[in-house]
Amino acid sequence: MRAMIVRLGVLILFFFSFQLQAKEDIGMKLERVVIVSRHGVRAPTKFTPQMREVTPFQWPHWDVPLGWLTPRGAQLITALGHYQRLRLADTGLLTNKTCPDEGRVAVIADTDQRTRKTGEAFLAGLAPECHIPVHYQQEKSKTDPLFNPIKTGKCSLNTSAVKEAILTKAGGNIEQYTRTYQPAFQTLERVLNFPDSEKCKTAGKNAVCSLTKDIPTKLNIKPDNVSLPGAWGLSSTLTEIFLLQQAQGMKEVAWGRIAGDKAWQSLLSLHNAQFDLLQRTPEVARSRATPLLDLIRTALTTNGADPNHYGITFPVSLLFIAGHDTNLANLSGALDLNWSLPSQPDNTPPGGELVFERWKRVSDNTAWIQVSFVYQSLQEMREMRAFSLDNPPGRVDLALKACSEKNAQGMCSLNSFARLIESVRVADCGL
Repeated sequence: MRAMIVRLGVLILFFFSFQLQAKEDIGMKLERVVIVSRHGVRAPTKFTPQMREVTPFQWPHWDVPLGWLTPRGAQLITALGHYQRLRLADTGLLTNKTCPDEGRVAVIADTDQRTRKTGEAFLAGLAPECHIPVHYQQEKSKTDPLFNPIKTGKCSLNTSAVKEAILTKAGGNIEQYTRTYQPAFQTLERVLNFPDSEKCKTAGKNAVCSLTKDIPTKLNIKPDNVSLPGAWGLSSTLTEIFLLQQAQGMKEVAWGRIAGDKAWQSLLSLHNAQFDLLQRTPEVARSRATPLLDLIRTALTTNGADPNHYGITFPVSLLFIAGHDTNLANLSGALDLNWSLPSQPDNTPPGGELVFERWKRVSDNTAWIQVSFVYQSLQEMREMRAFSLDNPPGRVDLALKACSEKNAQGMCSLNSFARLIESVRVADCGL
């Protein structure tokens, strides 16, 4: 009898715990979402003489102009838009109606063709044939300060502070940073067949030819830009082009010379490492990210009608922002967000989405922010895989380490999130 009572007690405790968990699960309601997305798969933005000099092979032809979103890139974005429709309808943020209610969804894009078309492609998956506009700066020939306030001259970098911060992160100097990544540079040399390139031929028969030796890197810092021209800048560009070829479904990616996941990780480590120095260093990231941080904060916090120069009136249920990999890196550096993506060697891949969600705790009506990164693996991009609630794209939840108030799920309180943005933004760069 006693054993039966103990077992009954255990069952009651289990049931009670399950009920508490169930109540906790339904006790959070999704209220708003902001997605900052990189554009989809594009053609390379440039083909320079140097790119031709470092390999004896011919670079493949793309069917769209330089820098443009490809039709396949649009399809991959549409697949993500369709998944977000399913997920947001499942959470109750959007309805299952054919089109969202007016004013519930807004899209902002940078002025480039690849970003404007990314906004359209996302809507084609989220709300097909619903005629939701993509908002962008009408003077398309000018830089939109939302995506790069420094390039517009709205604010400038503190060159001495930026130089000190980057060199400190690099371990004291760029040469030291380069030595750390020498195995990755050697992997790239093998893919390029660099020893048989025109660049090496001009070095002479007895010379030991290497990317880092024959194309030296110099840290270049100006009030409106920071760059690493030389082996680092070239390698970042070339490895990203190989990834774009893979995602584009080209038959012979990198002339068939990339063998396996380990090689992909090694190659893209050069792209990730260059971005870590130039775009994630806080002294750069905070300035460049400030307008986006301001917009994210407004979209998540405002409770009244709050119009802006894009013609959108906040609040909205879903704000989708189509930008660039630099924007994702800037936001991660400013907010100290860190991630690596299983089965995806690029930390800011085409179509990658930095997602900010505002949840309400029903028990006390408090608001909480969850941050995550949603992405397609390299294989999913290659196969153009469709997504569903049972077969979602990749997602990693991110921790806001500087948040001063968190709940049991690790979400940051809305007030703490707003204070965090205020503490990292650079006023001169703000909207």
